[in-house]
Amino acid sequence: MSEEWVVQAESFKTEGNKLLALKKYADAVEMYTRAIELDPDNAVYYSNRSAAYLAMGDARGKALKDAERCIDLKPDWWKGYSRKGAAEHALQRFDAARATYYAGLKLEPENESLLQAAEEVYAAGQEHSRILKERLKEEERFCEEVEKKRQQNQAEEQVKEQQETNDEDALLAEFMSEVQELEENVNCVKKEVEKEKQIVDFGTSDVQVERLLQPHYKWINLNPYRVLMLDTDATEEDMKQHYRKLSTLVHPDKCRNPKARDAFEEVAKAYDIITQEDRRKMCIRTIETATRNVEKERRQKVKKGVKESELGDLKDAVEKAVMRAFAEIENRRVNIEKREAAQRRREAEQEEKEQAKVVNMFKRERSWAETDRREHRVGNWRVFQKDGKQKKVNDTQGWKEETRNDKKFGEVDNEGRLLRRMNCEIRFIIVAVKRLVTKTASGRRLHPVSSLLVSYSASGLQRTQFLVNHQLIPSQITNDTHYMRRLRLKLRDISEISIAD
Repeated sequence: MSEEWVVQAESFKTEGNKLLALKKYADAVEMYTRAIELDPDNAVYYSNRSAAYLAMGDARGKALKDAERCIDLKPDWWKGYSRKGAAEHALQRFDAARATYYAGLKLEPENESLLQAAEEVYAAGQEHSRILKERLKEEERFCEEVEKKRQQNQAEEQVKEQQETNDEDALLAEFMSEVQELEENVNCVKKEVEKEKQIVDFGTSDVQVERLLQPHYKWINLNPYRVLMLDTDATEEDMKQHYRKLSTLVHPDKCRNPKARDAFEEVAKAYDIITQEDRRKMCIRTIETATRNVEKERRQKVKKGVKESELGDLKDAVEKAVMRAFAEIENRRVNIEKREAAQRRREAEQEEKEQAKVVNMFKRERSWAETDRREHRVGNWRVFQKDGKQKKVNDTQGWKEETRNDKKFGEVDNEGRLLRRMNCEIRFIIVAVKRLVTKTASGRRLHPVSSLLVSYSASGLQRTQFLVNHQLIPSQITNDTHYMRRLRLKLRDISEISIAD
């Protein structure tokens, strides 16, 4: 790296240090990043950027990553371990942070900063464990209280049921109270309908953008009636009017809010769903089912003695139940799509494997047909034209040379098989000659096998007769002139062999 780049990188680092002192952490990160781009192997730059990330509060993972990179570049520098331990402490990885500080203390055992940090992270870990234990105890106590309350309610319910069974007046009173409760609910519903029939206030563009893109809006906006601010009994004309009004407010060409396009897409998606009859009916059915479940649950609680003022607002409870119902439906749909996609991938992979297997098989067949078989056919035909077809001679016992033809792989290499058989027989001959010499020598060294064979006349028949007489080769083999010619040539090439006493 050139000297100018080094100077420029140092200037970026200096500027970043100033910004870090002024608590302008994002700008400091930008300066350190520029320095790293010029000198990516400088551990100090990663250490400083790790400190800036950690100070930002929401970039602890990036701070840990830079600290680890700092240690990789300069493992003998205690500052890198200090940065990594601080990041792990912020991520509540207390045991890992303590181990990191101890690793830094191995390099500098007297470093006060590392010693103090190790003590602090140990204390923080103990406090965190204590809080978790207390929370666990509180949850256990709460569960015990709930179970005790449930058993108490169950006992009271049993007593109440027994009393109702034995007291007809109580049954009649309960029936009348239910009728009165239904009448009150009907009146409440009528009042709610009258309120909702009033003119809807759409507000400003910014208000609608914030409403449509609030936290977790992808789950909240699953209900198209909520997005378009409609009731389930809305007409098609109401749907069109609300869609036009909302799309006008959040249209990206008319609204300057940078999130306007996303809000407009949410409105368009809701209108597309609500205009499809089957999907609209499904949405209405989901909303009505959730509403009935909430009302039924509230009636049961009132029946058990809970005051309506303690149950909270009915509208809020219904809204939460509807959102939960749509979220469960969407979650099931996503899981089904994931399983179907995984199944399609498995089937595609299996099909690709089968196709590759077939292609490889055809390639092998074509390669074999174009090379091996053709070469064997051409080679055998040329040998036949050159040497001519040799007539096989059989003796009276019907012995003949073993041959094999395979229609699939062409003619077998009988020449190679013949040579292998001759080698085996020659080894057998040598062993037999050793035994023969041992029997006849009686304590003196005889000639080698090659000299013993050559000592006879030049006629191959006499040498062969010597082998036949001593039962070194079968007598019927001598009738095969081709075999005997090869055998004589092989015997002539045998080197001198020493035969022990």
